[in-house]
Amino acid sequence: MRKHRTPKAIVHEAEEARSGPRPWLFFFVGAAFYFYEFFARVAPGVLRDDILSVTGASEGRFGLAMGMYFLAYAPAQLIIGRLLDRHGTRMVVAPAAVIVALGCLLLASADSLLMMGFGRFLQGLGSAVAYLGVVYLAMVWFPPRRHGIVPGLTVAMGTLGASTAELPLTEISNSFGWRTPLYTCAGVGLAIACLLWFVLPKRPLWFIELMKEDGYNPDVPEPMLATFMRVAKNRQLWLLALASAGLYLPISVIGDLWGVNFLEIETGMGSRAASLATTMVFVGFAVGGVGCGMLADRLCRRRVIFLSCAVVSTTAATLLLLTNQEPAWFAVMLLGILGLATGGQALAFVMAADSAARQMRGVQLAFVNFITMILPVAVQPGVGLLADIGVSSSKGPSATQELRGFGLIVALMLICTVIAFFVRETQPRKEPA
Repeated sequence: MRKHRTPKAIVHEAEEARSGPRPWLFFFVGAAFYFYEFFARVAPGVLRDDILSVTGASEGRFGLAMGMYFLAYAPAQLIIGRLLDRHGTRMVVAPAAVIVALGCLLLASADSLLMMGFGRFLQGLGSAVAYLGVVYLAMVWFPPRRHGIVPGLTVAMGTLGASTAELPLTEISNSFGWRTPLYTCAGVGLAIACLLWFVLPKRPLWFIELMKEDGYNPDVPEPMLATFMRVAKNRQLWLLALASAGLYLPISVIGDLWGVNFLEIETGMGSRAASLATTMVFVGFAVGGVGCGMLADRLCRRRVIFLSCAVVSTTAATLLLLTNQEPAWFAVMLLGILGLATGGQALAFVMAADSAARQMRGVQLAFVNFITMILPVAVQPGVGLLADIGVSSSKGPSATQELRGFGLIVALMLICTVIAFFVRETQPRKEPA
């Protein structure tokens, strides 16, 4: 039988565990999975021409098949949040990495768009754990005074994966065929799954004791339906999630899938130049995520930074509508600004964690991520379908038709920015430092 420990002893144990390099080791191992899944996630957008050539699909059908990623990713969030709250990080993230690897393998070996869509579905199902798992891990192993910076660093790791993916995927595809980089991604995924399983610890007992302070009973957990109903009735969480969804659209739609095609049509760039230019969204997102997180921790203010980022990103996206009337360098600059402002989206998870009981953090973080990632399920194919209207099967969309699709992104960002004005401020909760 485990000896009873006083609250003072539990606090001391938590402080000891959260100091030193060990939490950072756990963070970087978890973030390696997020880096990897982001690398694999953008691959279809980079390899788009080869996939269209093999399958003979239209832009709209391609967008629909690739949107299966988000169709799996978004609904899985709520279940994953519950699993994290009940079992901790390691038991959830290691199997998820295997699923992503299987999705990459299916994408690499399939010739039909239907099977590629299923591979994309598996990618989304496994990737649903990546970001959420790292953020949840950080909320356990880091003190609240660092909760702002860690999601930003996680964003930086993921977007580093995306920004480094564009050029290598193109070069490997040109040299060895488009299937080779996807086979490589499958092998790397299996290696990362092993790393996650053997390095990450089980959820510490001292954190379970801290959870009990918030009313958690490990022997009689709250029914899943009751937990979901409690989250669904939280008006502020809805507002935060919707604002987050709009702020993330430049990454989930422009960066992930349509950015290269947009620049080729609107500015006349070649595929390589457009691929490099699109990385500006991811580079800006990484820098903005870290910068906004550091500022939020220093000022202990989340809302004003989050709202400012929403306004700036929407303004930059609106100016991109004029791209075909302006020089290419201006479009690249706007993409950098857009990514930089979008980095503030990571604060949505910090604000959700601030207001959550310890045993509810996973579910509340998952709810925000669910709303954030469900929007691209409609928007990714929607952009392609709008651009396809009036386009013959033998031709691609014109600059005006491409802007019609891009206008959908801007309109949704504007709506979500208005919603951001109604989000309330939060403060870091008091926990062992």
